[in-house]
Amino acid sequence: MKDNYLEELGDELALALGHAIWTFSKIEWLTYKYMRKLSSEPLDVLMGNQQFGSRISLLKQLVERIEGMAEQKKLALQLIESANKLVKDRNTIVHNPWQIWIDLEKSDFRTEIQRYSDPNKAVDLSAIKLFTEDAHKTASDLESALNALVFGFNRLN
Repeated sequence: MKDNYLEELGDELALALGHAIWTFSKIEWLTYKYMRKLSSEPLDVLMGNQQFGSRISLLKQLVERIEGMAEQKKLALQLIESANKLVKDRNTIVHNPWQIWIDLEKSDFRTEIQRYSDPNKAVDLSAIKLFTEDAHKTASDLESALNALVFGFNRLN
């Protein structure tokens, strides 16, 4: 084992966490951006200090009230739900520290994030990377779907 193994491991974990948080922040930003674009009210300002669940719920309502464009609305609502499902893992990643320990039975370093309230819910490095990929795809697809709705919404109004 290298002398600087823990340092390199810490760097890899920090980078993975940074990517995960950065990627999900794109979804967070979309909630503000499209509250503004899909309403004549300054909802992005009015909802600025609300939790993600409240903002995603409002965004869903804004999409649902658009008349017509059934297929585009259906896709946008599915993607909003996908974003909402990511939030539990995002909270685990953001609000719980990495645990690094030696597994004496396997003579190996172990690393994962455990929810304080549910130690059985653990997230390892591969799960962080998968979360980041899912969040990136969800953000990209959600923005495309919402852009299509805004274009149609503006064209009808």
